[in-house]
Amino acid sequence: MLKVLTTGRLGPQFCAALEASEPRVQVKYVEHPRQEDIDWADCLAGFPVSSTLSLRGLPWIHSFGAGVDGYVARKDLHPQLRLSRTTGLLAQKMGEFCLAHLLSFLQDNVAIAQDKASKNWQQRPSRSIRDQTVLLLGTGKMALGVAKLLSSLGARIIGVNNSGHAEDAHFQRCVTMAAVPALAAQVSCIINTLPLHERTRGLIDLPWLSHFSAAQLINVGRGATLKTDALQQAFARRHLAYAVLDVFEVEPLPQDSWLWPHPQVFVSPHQAAITDIDDVMMSFTQALHAREQGLDDELFIDVAKGY
Repeated sequence: MLKVLTTGRLGPQFCAALEASEPRVQVKYVEHPRQEDIDWADCLAGFPVSSTLSLRGLPWIHSFGAGVDGYVARKDLHPQLRLSRTTGLLAQKMGEFCLAHLLSFLQDNVAIAQDKASKNWQQRPSRSIRDQTVLLLGTGKMALGVAKLLSSLGARIIGVNNSGHAEDAHFQRCVTMAAVPALAAQVSCIINTLPLHERTRGLIDLPWLSHFSAAQLINVGRGATLKTDALQQAFARRHLAYAVLDVFEVEPLPQDSWLWPHPQVFVSPHQAAITDIDDVMMSFTQALHAREQGLDDELFIDVAKGY
């Protein structure tokens, strides 16, 4: 019988749901796990746990989040670790978040809100999403959720990945990062969905942003992919007009961060795609069945690559 340890947010709900749906699995919830709890388990299911606990004996970890960098960055993992992640309906949620902020930008809602505060009656022409070209960093599961929703309303989606190819029709085109400068002039919105690993850390910097003109930036990937200090220069030089930041290198965002009061920055507390218990159960059950049958599954990531 597979022994599953769970802890943290969603742990109690997951424990109850798994007991009800998978009688062949023994599941235990521990609010503050100790090393003996980790050593008992065949699988840890949850968000990343304390670094004081060694995970070397665990052959399987299921992340309650879509991002797995909190696990991949650890040095105490099982040599043959199978690491799966939760996707569920997170891609749809992320697409809705990006759509809401793209439309708000195109409708000039920030300026309209400022007009209201000053009782200034001024019509501000909006732009149509049908005329927009969106540069989507990443072409994986989360990016596809964004691409499906935006393209259904007529936006042109250019995906960016290592190969420069994407098979899904919701990407009108796909390029490598090296090809971005040549097409940056036509891009009105940049959306980052990339996972965090050594090649994406600090990827969005001032030299890269300098290729764009008055674009909107939406970061729903990882905070450390963006060099935050580059935003100030990007705003001053009009490479960017507005930034929606949902993820940050340090979370919660420190109270003294310059991002809070900046008029060209929207701050949200890592909520573009919040995991709920239905997302977890959908993905854990899929990963469990694939593991039992010895099948490859999209939910299992390459630990060496980090995605």
